[in-house]
Formats: sequence, structure tokens, C-alpha cells
Amino acid sequence: MQKILLIASLLIASTFAFQIDNQELSSLWSAWKVIYSRYYHPGEEEARLAIFQENYKKIMKFNAQSDSAKLGLNKFSDLTAEEFKNKNSRCAFVEEDEDFVKANTEEIFEVGDLPDSIDWRKKDAVTPVKDQGQCGSCWSFSSTGVLEGFYAIKNSKLLSFSEQQIVDCDTNDYGCMGGWPYQAIAYAGKNGLEGEDDYPYTAQDGKCQYEKDKATKINTGYTFVKASDVTALKTALVKGPVSVAIEADEEVFQSYSSGVIKSDCGSSLDHAVLVVGYKTIKGVEAWIVKNSWGTSWGVSGYVYISTDPKPNGGTGVCGILSQPVIPK
Repeated sequence: MQKILLIASLLIASTFAFQIDNQELSSLWSAWKVIYSRYYHPGEEEARLAIFQENYKKIMKFNAQSDSAKLGLNKFSDLTAEEFKNKNSRCAFVEEDEDFVKANTEEIFEVGDLPDSIDWRKKDAVTPVKDQGQCGSCWSFSSTGVLEGFYAIKNSKLLSFSEQQIVDCDTNDYGCMGGWPYQAIAYAGKNGLEGEDDYPYTAQDGKCQYEKDKATKINTGYTFVKASDVTALKTALVKGPVSVAIEADEEVFQSYSSGVIKSDCGSSLDHAVLVVGYKTIKGVEAWIVKNSWGTSWGVSGYVYISTDPKPNGGTGVCGILSQPVIPK
């Protein structure tokens, strides 16, 4: 109960306060350390508190100016911007060979009038939010997410597949150093995937322990969805969740708390996530995006990103339209 009250007070303070005195900030810091189980050496705590204070000021300034996305204190609030970039992004690569991508892009068949909203969570095709930890394996989480949805829709059975198998056994990628979601989906097409319980996640590179007899056959391969095309992505979403790459190393991601991100992130793609649908939030249409940073980040582990295609040269907000991919 005490921890719940601390969390509530922390959220209230970080969402609504604009000015806060030193005593209140000290109390906020103490509550934050309890919530996120932070312990520092005496010489380190002063430095981390200074970073925390600076992040708090940035959050308050952003919230005062933003009419949509809101920021708040979270598990990344004691990190500098550079530390956040190094720890929580740069984990996904995209295919830069345009001819290769074009050759492996299939037009998604027309599905008639597109629905006003889609949310595959409501159709039991999305597993609970997971946490990649301090391993640059976002590409594997994006891949298992899209494969879990693909399998659930085909078989009316939702299974949680093993990211660790992909990290350890997909030799075309680089484990905790990053990878390409489409190559992970191709790996699954050839080998199948074991379940999360049979091959649990360790957040570190390991020796491949794949057992074929425990693997589930899911797909045969992958296809890219037409890039820079909102209608193409929506059409693909009618059939199931979609793996996408975004830029996630900016302040708006480090401290994201709620609302729709409409700007403040570019298209230097460094992170892979899962689009599970779209809907309109307070007049703004947004992609519903599942992240892999645990449920304490964002909206219980999710982020809403505007479907506006105009930013970043037509690749959308955070570059989300750059390179969508799905299983087949």
C-alpha cells in the first residue's frame, strides 16, 4: 500500500506541478528511489540527484508547452540524455538496400473501407508488455510480437514466443548489439520458435539452446509493407499487428507518460516496436504502439504516435512509416 501511495504522489507531482521547492523535490527524489529500487554510493547520489532535477525541469517545461504528449518521471529519470541513448536505443537496424526492399515488398490486398479504429489487444492477439532490460534486443521483441499476433489470428490461440532464442540463435543478427526485425522473422520461418517458458529471456547474449521438438511452426517468411504510406500500414493492420522501426532516443521517449507524440522525434531509426492498431485520441489519430521497456514506462508500456504522414520527409512521426514488416 505504501508503494502504491508513493507512485500516486509521484505521478501527481510530475504531471501537474510546475514549480516545486527544494524540500518537495527532495521528497520526490526519495519517493522515486523507493519506487524504482535505486541505491547509490554516497559519491554517486549527488550527481544522480542533479541529473534527476534537470530532467524534472525539462519535463515541466515540455508539459507547459505541449498540447498533446505529456512527460513524467519514470525509471529513466536519473539518466542523462546521452546515457539514455546508449542504454535504450540503437538496438534495431533497417535494410538500406532499396532494390532488396522493393523486391520483397508485397501490396496488401484491399480490405474495403478501413475501420475507424483497430486494436488487436481487444481480440486476444497481443501478449502482455515485456521488458528487454539492458540488452539491445528490441528487434527480437518487435519480431516475437508480430509473430505472436500472426499465429494467434490464424490459430485462435495466443502464445508467447521466445526472444532469447532469437537473440542466441539468429546468427544473421547481433543479439544484444542489435538486429533487423525482418531477418528475425525469416529465422522464425525456417526454424519455428520455442515458447517463453521453454526458452526464457535472460537479457544477455547466450549460447543457442534451441530444441526443434519444442518449437512451434509460425510462418514461412516475411514481407515489407509499402513504406511512407498510411493507407498501406492501416490495411496491413486490418490483418494483424505490424513490426516497425522508429527513432526513440529523444527526450519525448525518455520521459513519455501519456498523450499522442506529434513531433520532437526524427527519423534516425534506432528502435523496433510493434504497432497493434490505431485510434483517435482527443481529436488526434494515433498508432497504438507496444514497446519493450516494461509496463512502468509510458501508458502501461504503450505509446501513441500520430498517424500524420508529413513529418520527416513523408516517413511519419518518429519515422514510423519507414520500414514496416509482417510475417507471411
